[in-house]
Amino acid sequence: MAQDQSMHLAADISFLHTDYLWRMPGSWVGYPYYSSSEFYEDIARIADRGVMDMLFFGDTGGTPEDYGGSYHAVVEHGAKWPRHDMSPMIPLMARAAQGVGFAWTLSTTYHHPFHCARLFNALDHVTKGRVAWNAVTSAYKNEAANYGYDEMMEHDERYVRADEFCNVACKLWDSVEPDAVVLDREKGVFMDPAKVHRIDHRGKYFNVRGPLPALPSPQRRPVIIQAGLSPPGLKLCAEFADLQFSTRRTLPSMQAHRAALDAALAQARRTPRDIGILWSIRVEVAESDAEYAERERRYLEAVPPDAGLIEMSFQFNVDFSKARPDMRVADFAEEVASQKGNLGSFDEIVKTVDPKLTLREFSKRYLLDRVLAATGTPKKIADKLEELHYGTGANGGFILARGFSASDNLKNFVDFVVPELQRRGLSKKKYTGRTLRENLNG
Repeated sequence: MAQDQSMHLAADISFLHTDYLWRMPGSWVGYPYYSSSEFYEDIARIADRGVMDMLFFGDTGGTPEDYGGSYHAVVEHGAKWPRHDMSPMIPLMARAAQGVGFAWTLSTTYHHPFHCARLFNALDHVTKGRVAWNAVTSAYKNEAANYGYDEMMEHDERYVRADEFCNVACKLWDSVEPDAVVLDREKGVFMDPAKVHRIDHRGKYFNVRGPLPALPSPQRRPVIIQAGLSPPGLKLCAEFADLQFSTRRTLPSMQAHRAALDAALAQARRTPRDIGILWSIRVEVAESDAEYAERERRYLEAVPPDAGLIEMSFQFNVDFSKARPDMRVADFAEEVASQKGNLGSFDEIVKTVDPKLTLREFSKRYLLDRVLAATGTPKKIADKLEELHYGTGANGGFILARGFSASDNLKNFVDFVVPELQRRGLSKKKYTGRTLRENLNG
């Protein structure tokens, strides 16, 4: 996907209305809380001004009950809750900003590939070719319960289903050839039926006749994103994805992950340039270390004492309220594995923090340190991004994690950091194409 070496820029705006940001200075000022689209339209305009490639909406359909065995903590504090369907925001944002692309999440475990193919075809038409599908297998038991599962589908089997799901969706997007439309008014021919095809898929999970009853969209297929870290996840990504998200926390860890993905791509008879990686990073612009420290202090004061443990419980699918205060981070890995939690992500934590840290100590900083951070002056931040970009092969770019405010954090990045990146020739000064796929390729 990322055929050039420029630094592609995206932002994760999945839960800007949650995760304690609603309490912070600069968040939601002048906007009705969530109830209308103006906030998100303005975010799109900000990203467009920074010639950013994409805004991303992650999603799950559950109300977490991992911490303490109930949803009270996440509801009371607004920890990734509520969880609105953000797909209606995308057409409105696309009208407000003509260059930036939009990624939306749909689960291969709880949905049907025909619905997926039809929906993303429509979104691609409406956005004029600027939509991406974040294909997830879903790893949260409360979401499974909302879709009628008494137990969450076993990890590897979710990827078996996902492989078939992606295969069917791609067949449906290809079932109407790009030049099938005739529109000959004189002869009364709308489309050439020889260029419209049934897929007649019969598989383990899906039976789909086809064709997709829709005109080919500008990208034909949406840009496909996958973020799996496990061997089945890397295999799925290597077979179908155009782009990957990753939350690795050190340069050596990022390099190791890039190498693992490249090996999976070789097995799938694809090349490293077929998939770029957007590395998750938190960026905070500050004139000095003292100013940044003060912002950090205000943020940590605004969140509840157990905020990190609540967040970790959801993220890793285990109950961190049961952890002994003196238990080390490394010791809890066995608990994560025994509860069939999200071990891949937790393993990254274990490998990249001081092994002597207790869970309580680490949890205090988890909301800050869960992903890489680049903080300080625009020059200092640009130096960090440049080092990481070229250190990982200049094959992708960065997706901004949530900062200390919404949307001032993104505005500061666009106003102060992006010009420095552009001055160095690292990021684009204008969009190179009309579609998201074209912009990611140049």
